[in-house]
Parts: sequence; structure tokens; C-alpha cells
Amino acid sequence: MPPAEPRIIGENTSKHRPTCLGAQNCLLHAAVVAYLEPTLIAQILMIRSMNHRMHCAAMMLGLCLLASPAVAQTDPGRWITRPALPTARQEMPHAVLDGKIYVVGGITGARTASNLVEVYDSATGVWSTAAPLPATMHHLAMAAAGGKLYVLGGYAGNSFTPSTLVFEYDPATDAWTAKTRMPTARGAHVAVTVDARIHVIGGAAFGASLGTHQIYDPATDAWTTASPMSTPREHLAADAIDGVIYVAGGRTSLNNFRTLEAFDTDTGTWASLQGMPTARGGLAAAALHGKLYVFGGEFPGVFSENEAYDPATDQWQPAAPMPAPRHGIGAVAVADTIFIIGGGPVAGFGVTDVNSGFVPPAPTPTALDPGETPPDHAVLYQNHPNPVSTATTIRFSTARPAFVTLTIYDLLGRAVATPLRRRLPPGEHTLPWHPDDLPNGVYLYRLHTGAFTATKTLVLLR
Repeated sequence: MPPAEPRIIGENTSKHRPTCLGAQNCLLHAAVVAYLEPTLIAQILMIRSMNHRMHCAAMMLGLCLLASPAVAQTDPGRWITRPALPTARQEMPHAVLDGKIYVVGGITGARTASNLVEVYDSATGVWSTAAPLPATMHHLAMAAAGGKLYVLGGYAGNSFTPSTLVFEYDPATDAWTAKTRMPTARGAHVAVTVDARIHVIGGAAFGASLGTHQIYDPATDAWTTASPMSTPREHLAADAIDGVIYVAGGRTSLNNFRTLEAFDTDTGTWASLQGMPTARGGLAAAALHGKLYVFGGEFPGVFSENEAYDPATDQWQPAAPMPAPRHGIGAVAVADTIFIIGGGPVAGFGVTDVNSGFVPPAPTPTALDPGETPPDHAVLYQNHPNPVSTATTIRFSTARPAFVTLTIYDLLGRAVATPLRRRLPPGEHTLPWHPDDLPNGVYLYRLHTGAFTATKTLVLLR
């Protein structure tokens, strides 16, 4: 364990190239009223049972709530409390598959390594268990890719011996499979998925902090080596925004860091950015609405800080602090909420079962003159056909290469499908979408390309 009073390393204040600022001024309730012709509304309300009428009314109410005015940028966000983690643990990662959060391994209150896999359904608020990890691990890294989970390295058993083990979890079979081992054994590292490949960065092995950066391709079950970070560190945090991986904070055995470095997956190069306001290790990070949010950490003591980084300005700003300080945590975004589950409420060992969610402010739309396009020239068009029976096509355009995410939401704000999440070249794009087993109703589809976000509505009516 690190000493109680580590020295703080000064921040790096060098800049990187600015990115375009862009947003779309969309008032959802006006769009829906304009789009839903009276005949279509009549079709939706043809279902005569009282339950269905109440459901339609609830959908329209939810739409109005979603269409409320944008939150000012000074809004620090808010915290919500969700059902507690069944088994209190720390030093375990989180990852998301189909709106469900998987919490794997870690250290229990008995100070023993765990192979538990507990799953939180963010839509229902219900916890369940999945097949246990084949090995007990803590300080492991985990990422989702191609509809499966991957656990990569960590400390094995009750020791701090770094491992090269890699396991794949398939939710369809509830089974784990061993895959090709990591080239470098390590623990207290991070794993981030970009374009279906998993980047494993940093960590520690046998007392040495690492800057090592290796990439796992689940499609080929093979590893490649990429450029290392310039600042080796462990107990760090990371996530990706538009194909760029941001790695924040962390520590060595002697020092906490403010350091923020970014790896551009297009160019394969690193850049040093504006450092965090608060130096800390044992923290967690998640990206949402084009910003990186960094939570908690330890030494000295335990941190409740929540700080937000905006790649468009290379600046940090404070956000609503955690209700209770924690370290040894993970952070994942589902729909419009970042979940932080479990962790340690005291420095070193000590576990909690707290499950809290941070809801950051939504992006502020920028008003545009008639006929004007957003600064990054991305455009989202109305899907066709609409209403949707068995399939529809969603069309959009981008003026420059961008990492594009298209997510389908119900009117409770729950992500029900993510049919697109990858880097695309500039130009016109069409995306066929099949609603599969979704029930009839009004849905929102949201296009996100970094600073630009646009939302439109579609109606599913079979």
C-alpha cells in the first residue's frame, strides 16, 4: 500500500488542438407535435383498453419532461441512490451490456479476493448473479466488446501477484471462456474499448508502475503493442470520447498525479492535456455528453471530488461531489446516468455496498438561424418509414471523420438499443434498424458525434 502522505506531482498544462463546438437546437415536444399528424395520433390511440390509454398518456408526459429547457453549463448535476450492491466490495471494475451493469471480482469485507459476478439491471433496479469468474481476482480490468465481457489481468487470489489471465463472458450462455493471455502481467490498470478493440493501459507489476499500452482484438483473439503513456502509473482511470482515450490521475508508490493524457486511436499518438484540479489515485472515470467525469480516489484520506473535463476547451470544472467519499471504484454510463457501485469508504481496506448514480447536466443547445447548420456540420434526418412496423432507415451526415453513437431511448429515458457505435468517415450515412421485440410506442433516437447531439422521435406501431 502507498504511504499515507504521498507527494503531489505538478500538473501538465500543455494544450492540444481544439475540437469543434456544435449542438442542435431541438425542442422535442414541438418536434413530436409537428410530426405526429392527427391521423397518426388516432392510430396510436386506437388501442381501446384503459391500460394502453394510460400507457400512451404516460409516454406523452415523459416526452414533455424530456423536452424541458436545457440545463445551464454551471449546473453541477445531481446524485441519486439505487439498490445496494448485494456483496460489499472494493477494487472491482464495472462494465455494461444491454443496459445491465456487471460488477466482477474485487476484495470483500473479509479482505479476501472474490470471483463474484453480480448484475444490476438499471431499468428495473433489480440485482441478479451470473456465472462466477473462473479465478478470484482483484484490481482487475474489464471492458465490453461485441456483446461480450472481457476480464483482463489483475491481482490473482489474495496476493498482489499480477496476472496475465484473460476471460470472455457470453451473456447468452452465462459462461466464461479463457482467451489468449496478456503479454504483460499487471494489476490496477484500465481497459477501454474503441472500435471493438480493447486498449489495456498502465497498472503495476512487482512494485513497478507501468505505462505499457497493449490492444486486444476479440475478433482474432490476438494482442498488439501500442505507444506507451509518457507517465507510468497505476490505480488510474480512463474512458473514451469520439475515439480518443483519456487517462486521468493515478499514482505510483510515492506520488499521486493530476496528469491527463489522451491517446488518439486514429493517429496512434499521445498528447498531454490540462491536469486534473485534484491529484488522486484509486479513482474512476466515465464519459457522458462529450465530457469526462472523474470520481473519488484516495491518499491522503478518501476523496469525494467529482471533476469534469471538456475536450472542446481543455478545461476542468467542479461537478456535484459524491455523497460519500470512496475509492477502489468503477464508473459506467447507462443512458443519462453514471453509476458508481461499491468501493472503499476509508483509505486502504474497507468496503461499502453503496450504489449511487450521478446525473450530469444535459448539453446546452445552441440556437441556430433558419437554414444554418451546426459548426461540425452533422445532420440527423427523420427516419423512414415512420411509423415503424418491422424496419426503418435512419439517415444522417457528418462533414468530418467522427466517432458516432446512435442510441434508441424509451420515454422513461432508458437506452433500449444502440445500433451504431463506431468511427465513420465524412459523408451521408444510412442505418437500417429493426426494432425486434420492442413494444409499440414513441421512442427517441439520438445521434452523438462529440460536441454535436441531435434527437428525433419515431413511432413503433405494428
